[in-house]
Amino acid sequence: MTKKPNNAISLFVLSVFSVAVFSSAHATVNCAGYLPSSYFQRIESNKKLTGKLIEQTDGTQQLQNADGKVIIEGLTNAHIVMDKYVLGQRLDRSDNRHAAKNYGVVNTAGKTIVPFKYDDIQTQPDIATSFIVSVNTENGAVKQGIVNRHGEWVYPLTDANIQHAHYDSHYDQDYFIVTHSSEKLSDQRQTGLLDDRGYWAIMPQYDAILPLNACTGQLLYMQVNLQNKSALIDQNNDIIIPFAPNQHIESFNNATSPLLFLRSTLMTGSTATGMSEDIQDEIISAQIIDASGKRLIASESPIRKLLYHQLYTYKQAGKYGLLNDQGDVVLKPQFDSYRDEGEQVRFEENGKLIPLERLLD
Repeated sequence: MTKKPNNAISLFVLSVFSVAVFSSAHATVNCAGYLPSSYFQRIESNKKLTGKLIEQTDGTQQLQNADGKVIIEGLTNAHIVMDKYVLGQRLDRSDNRHAAKNYGVVNTAGKTIVPFKYDDIQTQPDIATSFIVSVNTENGAVKQGIVNRHGEWVYPLTDANIQHAHYDSHYDQDYFIVTHSSEKLSDQRQTGLLDDRGYWAIMPQYDAILPLNACTGQLLYMQVNLQNKSALIDQNNDIIIPFAPNQHIESFNNATSPLLFLRSTLMTGSTATGMSEDIQDEIISAQIIDASGKRLIASESPIRKLLYHQLYTYKQAGKYGLLNDQGDVVLKPQFDSYRDEGEQVRFEENGKLIPLERLLD
């Protein structure tokens, strides 16, 4: 993966933007269930937990070592992450205005990774290679930054919306979507992809970035939005599907090589977002496209997954057919309609309804 040194951010030279309010309940990528087996084989050799959390009668928790010696006390809502870190709150009386229970992170030997002075800390529980820290300001805004597993700043506290975007298990590396917004700069693109070394994989230039195959151990692909148009790009900012209006892109199958993507054409003026299954009424037509940009199949209607089968309907020349999750034709388009009633699927041909199982014999 080639990095461009001139994309390194400076911790001292940062543009100032107005705040983008950001809640701890934000949507973010969850790696659970997507990490390859090679990742788990590697972490099994990690040094295991050397401390344990003990509940106290006053409702607080202590971190103790294997011999029962107290390493740190006064914790609340603490939990152990990846057998390496303790993430929780601790009472901070250093602020004379009020005593607050602030979030921080220590390792299981008691070494501070993230000081207990933040209003929120987010990490991916399946990897915990970095921490998104948040501070609430007096005017109700939120400042966020990124601290790595060594306690070093990746991105300083600033008026930004930061989300975990992707974990590359081959390089043991995290990626983040960083968005600045400003009414004064509303005509400028402020969303980019930052790695956990503080380098921009994609410089801020888009309205939005949506990862499509995070944590799969493969090159990251994303739908990006720019001035009411969308495109499919990879993490090197190479364009796979060109920018177009009324275009919706999502992953079709991440288990194939090359990967497959579902490109849907929306009705003019549509602002629909989400999975294609949830916006079927907004879709005019669809295509399955591989990671090189090659079109494998085209449909005059939405490509729909059957409820209880790993099969998909498509339409050509007014007739319906069936595809598998590899994008291969299972049934050629020859049917006038179909009925998907869960376990029972029937296709109509010449006025007759034929059960799917009979067609697949």
